[in-house]
Parts: sequence; C-alpha cells; structure tokens
Amino acid sequence: MFKLILKEILEKTYNLHLSQDTLQTIDKYLRLLLEAPLNLTSIDDYNEAVHKHVADVLLPIKSLTGNLLDVGTGAGIPGLILVIVFPIKATLLDSSKKKIFWLNDTIKKLNLSNINTVATRAEDYAKQAREKFDVVTARAVAEVRILLELCAAFAKVGGLLYFYKGPNWKEEYKACVNIERILNVRLKEVIDYQLATGEKRSLIIFEKVGPTDPKFPRRYNQILKKPL
Repeated sequence: MFKLILKEILEKTYNLHLSQDTLQTIDKYLRLLLEAPLNLTSIDDYNEAVHKHVADVLLPIKSLTGNLLDVGTGAGIPGLILVIVFPIKATLLDSSKKKIFWLNDTIKKLNLSNINTVATRAEDYAKQAREKFDVVTARAVAEVRILLELCAAFAKVGGLLYFYKGPNWKEEYKACVNIERILNVRLKEVIDYQLATGEKRSLIIFEKVGPTDPKFPRRYNQILKKPL
C-alpha cells in the first residue's frame, strides 16, 4: 500500500519515475524513519514524508555520479535518498553518535553496500578527508556562509557543493562575496522548484575552483562569531 502511494506521488505529481527496486528501498527507508525512536524528523505522515524527504531531494537533480559526502546528514537526508537512486558512493557525516548508530542499522536493513557513515564534527573530519569528494551536500544545516566554510574543504577542485535551501537563500548569499574568494568557490547554478505541498525550494550549487586553505574550516564557534 505505502509503496503504491510513493509511486503515485512521485510519478503523477512530480514526473519522477523510479524502478520497482528503488521504490521498494525508499519505501522501507521511510517506514523505518517514521517508526524511529529518535527524534529524527518532525514529520509523522507518510505522504508528507514522500513530498518533503524524497521529492524535495530528487526534483532538482537529474543525474549524479562520483563520490558524495552528506554533511550534517541527520536521518540520512539527502545523502541516503541520493545513494539509493543514483550510481554513487556516499559518506554520511553527523556529529551525533545516536543518529549514526540508527543510520548504520538502517543501512544494514536496506542492504546498501555503497555507503558508509562517520560520527564526528565536520571541522574534525576535514583534517582527514580534504578534497576527496566530487559532490558535497547539505540540507537544513545552517546558512549559506557557514555551509561554505564547513563544506568547501571536502570537495575536489572542480567538485560541486549542493545546498538545499528555502527562499531566504538570497539574503544569506549577500554575506558570501568575500567567502567565495577566500575559499575558492563560485556560485555555479541555482535551481528553483516548488513542492506540491506549497514550499518554494532552491538547490544552490557552488563549484570548487581552487584548493582550500588548510586553516579552513575553523571551529564552529569561530565560524559563528567571526564571519569571513
């Protein structure tokens, strides 16, 4: 029943066509998420989860390859959805050990082999994973200037940063002029879209155009207190 709801919403509402195996895996993930004992999502309705956890992730992305890092992954969104749908390898990063423990158990239940998890802060993981990823994603983590400093070091030169944002991203971006130059990134593309539930969304894509200075990212409290 739930898989049919998933298929109908994605196909009829968003023109997103996925294989039966992919739909089955996403359906199982959503049911595990909604039943999770942790407070992983504020959404408790399956239909709403399809719109806001699946369609929101997939609508702006037509293809994806390479090695992906999802920063502040939480319940695995967007990284887990993307690795189910696209032929990529993914690392899910979160500072919460409880969330990573749940993700590890969920990944086993979904029989996913092209994904791993890391339980640490982004600033610490950057020391061992600099410029290793083709794509770095983040959703609902922080404002754009903070995301850029936290995420830029992970992307290869020529790699991309994908930030899922609401309509306020333009105001946030005004604070990023110096940051782009300092971190060697540039705004490449903005994909605007709208969910059937009414939310206006944007995927903000930055390109890494040069190496990131080893002193970045700084500690999170420094990023907050002393913007670049």
